[in-house]
Amino acid sequence: MGEMNYGVVIVNWNGAADTIACLKSIVMGGNCCRVIVIDNGSTDDSMTSIADEMRLQGLRCRTLATDEQLESTESARILLIPTGENLGFAAGCNRGLRIAAAIGCNEVVFLNNDTLVEGDALNKIVQRLQLEPTCFACLPMLTIFGSDRIWNCGGSASRLGLRHYYLAGRDRAEGARHGEIRCSFFTGCCFAVRTEDFVARNGFSERFFFGEEDFEIALWMKDCGLTAVCLTVAVVQHKVSVSFSAAAGNHEHAKVFLYYLNRFIHMRLRFGTLGWWVWALIYLPYVICLLWLGGTFGLAELLSFVRRLLLRARTMDGVTRADFEAVMEGRI
Repeated sequence: MGEMNYGVVIVNWNGAADTIACLKSIVMGGNCCRVIVIDNGSTDDSMTSIADEMRLQGLRCRTLATDEQLESTESARILLIPTGENLGFAAGCNRGLRIAAAIGCNEVVFLNNDTLVEGDALNKIVQRLQLEPTCFACLPMLTIFGSDRIWNCGGSASRLGLRHYYLAGRDRAEGARHGEIRCSFFTGCCFAVRTEDFVARNGFSERFFFGEEDFEIALWMKDCGLTAVCLTVAVVQHKVSVSFSAAAGNHEHAKVFLYYLNRFIHMRLRFGTLGWWVWALIYLPYVICLLWLGGTFGLAELLSFVRRLLLRARTMDGVTRADFEAVMEGRI
């Protein structure tokens, strides 16, 4: 596997086909890493499918029932960790982080299972991270799967809850010309961090079952004066929204509600109740305009959406799995 010593954490939930394709791209590209697949309580026999396919590829694969078995995994390229339940994205990643630390990985890459790695892109972002001790994270240029268009090259985040993607929708050749782009925001789709640094900040926030973890990191980075860098010569293709759609099904209005519920709760916890109301008066018109112009909400639906959003966000301190399921079922 080469001289590098980093881990890749992938969370799988009923997505064996995507995860297998992702794993193949990692291996075929010559990325010198150990891969930790956290299975979040899949019901589609994902673990068996992934293990069988990896062994057909000639890769040493080990399924662990308990963390105590880690000492016997030195020769395994891929570790499969079944959680037995859906922990959520953040908690699943944190489980992988702890395992990466336990097996001695100096850096860890968090990678969505609905991605394809081009060549040795993961090696590249880890090597770039190693060159700059003050850089918190390094990410690749993310392109939209099946196209030559950029999804993002990181972006910027404001303390008011707004974010802006760099080079979104542009041709990937334009991104390649930049070489590197300094950024204050990156998605959880793919990024590399030093294991020790991420363990020190307790990994991802588990306050939100699904979503908001990347924005929480961005604001924490601002608070700490940290930045990240996008290395555009490293490319990862992303099947945009596949993970969210799989988790939330076809409940379009519920997905939108969850996104803003996460954000409004997060901002209330940052600003305090009084500051949050001031922020909400500024931010809500922006949200209303976006939803109205998007055409998916009628006037009555939009008014109900805003009322429910404010009612829930001013009393909730996070979004649990039970809350997530209630939103998807229309009970919140």
